[in-house]
Amino acid sequence: MTPALFDLATTYIKLIERIERTSDPNALRELEEQRVMAHNTFADALKSAGISYKDRDHVTRIAYRIAKEEL
Repeated sequence: MTPALFDLATTYIKLIERIERTSDPNALRELEEQRVMAHNTFADALKSAGISYKDRDHVTRIAYRIAKEEL
């Protein structure tokens, strides 16, 4: 796994975890915008690396596995 994919996956997963712990509506809105951007960046990096995925949920599952160093 490339360091870039690991870094992008980790950033994406950390944002998801922050969203899960946050109850402030303003902070949630901002974090959700950041999550969408991180998701798209990670999905583009997967494509560039030649890694295929089925849908948005699959991209998230791949990110979790990369961030947890299972892949």
